[in-house]
Amino acid sequence: WSRLLSIADEMAVTLTRTAFSPIVRDAHDYGCSVFDALGNLIAIGEDATPGLSVSAMVSVRNMLAVFPPDTLHEGDVLITNDPWLATGHLLDLTVVTPVFQQQRLAGFVAAVAHHMDIGGRKTTPDSREVYEEGLFIPVLKLYERGQANDTLFQMIARNVRVPEMVVGDVHAQVAANALGAQRVRELLTENQ
Repeated sequence: WSRLLSIADEMAVTLTRTAFSPIVRDAHDYGCSVFDALGNLIAIGEDATPGLSVSAMVSVRNMLAVFPPDTLHEGDVLITNDPWLATGHLLDLTVVTPVFQQQRLAGFVAAVAHHMDIGGRKTTPDSREVYEEGLFIPVLKLYERGQANDTLFQMIARNVRVPEMVVGDVHAQVAANALGAQRVRELLTENQ
């Protein structure tokens, strides 16, 4: 149990050290989590926003409804900010990576982060519909079998006010997940 918590904490350290925005790096407005192969939450990083960590529990299951586990491959990375499937508003991006061990799905790791901008109107109660709030990303593959979805990265970059910061933080989330997946594989290898 302590080892799984340590993996989530190490993911958080990676995320904060590679993040571009102060909201992730300094305010720690993120959550890092580890899941089993069924999408059950098994570990949450200690130094994170509880709402983002716990929301990942719902997000992962909803993302797996779009991309069932048997359709995922090594190197895939999923992303969404769908407020009804994930955290509740567009500024939080959920990035989920399946973990494979010896070509079998062993679990998932997730990094959820609040972003400085997602386009649209600035945060205001005057918005009447979600589309005014910014770029709405359905559950999509950010990476497929290790290949970046350049079209999606370009769409994100072209629809936000601070593209270097937003895309940089997305890459930080991917890096945190890559480290988490590596640590989960190491743990499983040790216990064989």
